[in-house]
Amino acid sequence: MIVGVRFIEPEEVGGRRLGRTVIEGVEIKKLEVHEDERGSLFEILRSDEPMFMKFGQVYISKCKPGWVKGWHYHKKQWDHFCVIKGRARVVLFDNRRDSKTFGEIGEYETGENNLMVLKIPPFVVHGFECLGGEDCWFLNVPDQAYNRERPDEYRIPLDDPSIPYERWKGRKGW
Repeated sequence: MIVGVRFIEPEEVGGRRLGRTVIEGVEIKKLEVHEDERGSLFEILRSDEPMFMKFGQVYISKCKPGWVKGWHYHKKQWDHFCVIKGRARVVLFDNRRDSKTFGEIGEYETGENNLMVLKIPPFVVHGFECLGGEDCWFLNVPDQAYNRERPDEYRIPLDDPSIPYERWKGRKGW
């Protein structure tokens, strides 16, 4: 288990363990918050740390309470997620047949009171939902710039039977 990361308690669904799995290739960095009387500062990603690969772009995605954004994956892109406002549950599904964690689910509750960066490899299916009563803001630093003509994004319906995650089936989202 990674120190300082709040995992959701594991549960068994269809013979698969959900919750505490760290999907192969996923990296988690708990962020250190520097606070004083003026406010606070936290570094998300630095070019001189092992987690950094290369810069593609930076964007923020907002999610409203009660909504889910997912499922999707990339074939080339690595994501670096950080919830900077509000709270969210990030869920990963390892869809890579050659992975040691193939078929497993990892869940992470993160937000402004539990700051972390999740580095997500290509072909790992992922999504997130807003927790609580206010919008959550996701900052992502992917290693690829978005290509509008040929997007590296492949969507899967929330109720797809190949993903053993019941919590989002029947929910509003994409």
